Amino acid sequence: MLEEYSTSIHKGSIFSDDKLYALTGWRYINGITPDTINFEHPPLAKYLIGVSELIFMNQALLSLIISVFTLFLVYMISKKILHVFPFTVLPILILSMDKLYIQFSSFSMLDIYATFFTALAILLMITNKTKWNFLFLYITIGLALSCKWITFFLVIIPPIYYLINKNGRNLKLYPIGLVIAVLTYSSIYAVFFFAGNTIIDFIYLQLRILGFHQSMRIGMGAPPPFWILLNFLLGIEGPSDITVIHFDTVSKFLSFSPVEKGISLIGTFNPLTWPLSFSATILAFYYLFRDNKKMIPVPLVFISLLITTSTGKPFIWYILSGLPFAFISLVYITEKIYINSEKKNYAKLILAGYIIAVIVWSLFVQLPSYIVF
Repeated sequence: MLEEYSTSIHKGSIFSDDKLYALTGWRYINGITPDTINFEHPPLAKYLIGVSELIFMNQALLSLIISVFTLFLVYMISKKILHVFPFTVLPILILSMDKLYIQFSSFSMLDIYATFFTALAILLMITNKTKWNFLFLYITIGLALSCKWITFFLVIIPPIYYLINKNGRNLKLYPIGLVIAVLTYSSIYAVFFFAGNTIIDFIYLQLRILGFHQSMRIGMGAPPPFWILLNFLLGIEGPSDITVIHFDTVSKFLSFSPVEKGISLIGTFNPLTWPLSFSATILAFYYLFRDNKKMIPVPLVFISLLITTSTGKPFIWYILSGLPFAFISLVYITEKIYINSEKKNYAKLILAGYIIAVIVWSLFVQLPSYIVF
C-alpha cells in the first residue's frame, strides 16, 4: 500500500481516503509521528484504524465494531427521551439501515469514530448523575476532536445546555472543562512530543491543519452558505459536467462521451428519513425546550453541526456525527404524534408502513450517480 501511495503522489493519481487512513494508521501504530503523513486530521481515529490492522489484520473491522457500540449508545440516549415501545428502538433501526452509516461502518474512515465519541459525549451530558460525568464529558469531547475537527460543535453545546438549564455551577466550570478537553486532545499527540517536538511545534502543526482545511473548503471555491442543507434535504450534490469513459477490454482502448450538463446525486440519500429528520429536529428543539430541557442536546447536536458546516465546501459525510440525533428527533416527534392520536390502530398501521418503506428503500433502491439535463 505504501508503494501504491508513493506512486499516486508522483503520478497524481487517485488514492482513496480509506486506503490513506489505513496506511497512515499502520504507520502511526508503528511509531511514525502524526506530522509525517496525513497531518491534515488529528491522529486518534487513525491510531484506532492501526489497532484494527494490528489485532484483526483488517483496517475496517474495528470501524464495524465501533459502529455497533454507537448503536448501543444511541439506544441508551433514546431510552432517556422516548418512552413507548417500539419507538425506543426505532432510532437504532433507522440508523442501522441508513446507507451513509452502513458505508462508513464498512471502511477505514475517521467519521464513524467521531460519531461514536459524539454519542458518548451526549450520553454523558444528559446523564450527569455523578461528579465524574463532568470530567468524562470533556475527556470525551477531547477524544472526539482528536478524531476529526468536524465535532467542534461539541465545544459549543455545553454552555448552551448549562444556560438553558440554569446550571450556573457547570457554566462556571466550563473553562476548566475546555482545559480538560485540550489536554486530552494534546495527549493523543504523545508520540509527536516524545519525538522531541515542543509546544510551539504542536501549535504550528495545528495551524497547518487549520490552513489546510481553509484552503480546501474555502480557498478553492465554495458554494453558497448552508449548501450542506441542500444536500441533506434534496440529495443533490450540485451541478456537474458529466462524461462517460468507455473501456474496450479487447483493444484496451479508452473513449470518452461528449461532456453533458447535469446534477450529481448523493447515493446514500434517503428521502424517507433525511428531510423529515431535519424538520423534526427543529420541532424537537422547540418541544424539548418547553417540556424537557434536560434532553435539549439531542436536537442541538444536529442543529449546531449544520451551523458549523454551513460555510465552505461541504461533503455529505460531515453530517454523520449528527445523523443519530436527527433520527432520534424524528422518532421523538413521531412518538408525540402517536401519543396524541385518537385512532391508535391506524397510527400503528401507518408507522408499520413507514418502517417497511424505509427498509425497502435502504435494501433495494439505489439512486443514480447523476441526472443529465
